[in-house]
Amino acid sequence: MEFADKIKAANSKNSFMLHNGIRLTGMEQDYARVEADLCRENRNLYGAVHGGMFLTMADCAAGAAARTNGMRYVTVSSSFEFYRNTQDSHLIAEGRIKNRGKTICVAEVDVYDGGGKLLCGGTFTLFCTGEWDEFSGT
Repeated sequence: MEFADKIKAANSKNSFMLHNGIRLTGMEQDYARVEADLCRENRNLYGAVHGGMFLTMADCAAGAAARTNGMRYVTVSSSFEFYRNTQDSHLIAEGRIKNRGKTICVAEVDVYDGGGKLLCGGTFTLFCTGEWDEFSGT
């Protein structure tokens, strides 16, 4: 399956991403980019972007980057650091594969605001569960 088809499948069938307003906007070998336009529901009590939104976007980018080899992955652990928040209404998360083994894949992800300012980032360890299923969008 071509990357354009994987992007289309994720954006139409991944219910968790859809629920959170996250779109897969770029994919190439060992790389993926997701984006989201923020709304009130993505912000915390203080009006800042909720940390869970940052982490969710990063996890989606890591998983998409891992799947570029045609296999399915689930996250088994992550280490994530928050540097700053933003009032911007757009977020971009970029995931890159750092190491890929037979069953374990490690991805690094950075999250930026729409102006390109680095907000947070982390490392994700993912486990391969088998071949990617074009019908599930995952």
